Amino acid sequence: MRKVTLKDIAKEVGVSVATVSYVLNGNSKQSISEETKDKIIQVANKLNYVPNLAARSLVMRKSGLVGVLIVKSKQNKLPIMTNHYYKLLENIEEYLANKGYHVLSSNIDLDEPNLDIIKQRDLEGVLVVNVDKSIFYNISIKFTVPILLIDTFLDDILFHKVVVDYIEYAKKLAENSGVDINDAVILIPRFNSRDLMDKVLEDYKDKNIYFVDSIEKIENIVKENKDKHFIVVSEELGILLNKCLDSKKISVICINDQEYLLKDDINKISINIKEKAKLISDLLLRYIDRDFKNTQYTIIKAD
Repeated sequence: MRKVTLKDIAKEVGVSVATVSYVLNGNSKQSISEETKDKIIQVANKLNYVPNLAARSLVMRKSGLVGVLIVKSKQNKLPIMTNHYYKLLENIEEYLANKGYHVLSSNIDLDEPNLDIIKQRDLEGVLVVNVDKSIFYNISIKFTVPILLIDTFLDDILFHKVVVDYIEYAKKLAENSGVDINDAVILIPRFNSRDLMDKVLEDYKDKNIYFVDSIEKIENIVKENKDKHFIVVSEELGILLNKCLDSKKISVICINDQEYLLKDDINKISINIKEKAKLISDLLLRYIDRDFKNTQYTIIKAD
């Protein structure tokens, strides 16, 4: 299908190409009636016009591009969080598209990072997901734009971090289920950020928390705690445990809006992935607009 141009829009509206360009590029110096502006925008939407980002950047000094880097580890044999991040990415892409931004995403191997894949594009901001500090600074020096970290603990005031307090969700779920949280076993998919996992274990040292990255590890934990109630993060872990445990002994913190995959008698609580994507996107847009927050962390907690 031929790409729609400014000339196509101008022809249908009955105005000059220059007038269409002024309206779609937000040029407020030109005197154009509101009626004409509305008609141009309506026709552009009707024809599914996609702006040329390179051309727009020359006019507005903006690229409309945001980068998302998802860090993966070959050592993790249970990449549940990576699957979650891809779903999160879909929602971030959708939300930012409505704000006029396009997303460029890339994967980085934690164990054998090939940082050459990070080409210096004309990005306005970058999201780095699930990264350990051992390689983060090698990534950050590639960019001179705002960087937001997702699911990473980093004691550095220069970078804002967004993390989920899964233990607070576990507490609420235990309360709703009539379970003693101090006697339950909490399973969380392993993160790449060692400091984040250490921080959780230190803050909640009175809880039975395990970060899991393989079926074998899960089987051993279940074998050692077969009489306890399990609270797990992710629908996938809920399904895996339900193969060897009764549904009534399992509670699940759902992270992918896929509660329907779980049996009805499994207790559940959900983290809204669309709201999470919106929060992350809005934070990044604030930094792009130089509206900086006076805090290192945004913690997503149970309501």
